[in-house]
Amino acid sequence: MREVMTDIMASKKMASKKMKNDFRPVTKIFLAHPGGHGEPFCGPGMIKLIKYIKETGNVRKACEDMQVSYSKGWKLLRTLDGCLQYQVVARQQGGKGGGKAHLTEEGEKFLENHEAFEAACCEAVNKLFDQHYPGDYGHADDRLP
Repeated sequence: MREVMTDIMASKKMASKKMKNDFRPVTKIFLAHPGGHGEPFCGPGMIKLIKYIKETGNVRKACEDMQVSYSKGWKLLRTLDGCLQYQVVARQQGGKGGGKAHLTEEGEKFLENHEAFEAACCEAVNKLFDQHYPGDYGHADDRLP
């Protein structure tokens, strides 16, 4: 019985040790404007809002899905437009069925570029992680986005 308990305790220690080494980097990209004192104007939340607008065609629906007020959503979009110096989302005033929104051509290009940049950053971070944390810390295909 003592041997069984020792084996169980050894297994728990091994599992515990393995869990401590099972970590991965998480990369979040923020864009900041030099004139804004380093304050970010675009981060994961903004990108998510833009994607939701693209999917739904509706700023109000996108804001609801993100649990952000409609006025705050538009404030964030105006800030983004001001920093980029072009309009990202165009809207058509609503009538009976409500307004519609879509990404402008520049907005589509911005989102495409941002997603490519983010993917390249994650790839680079994962390579650096492998260099600086060699061993059994997880595998590249197990990494978080």
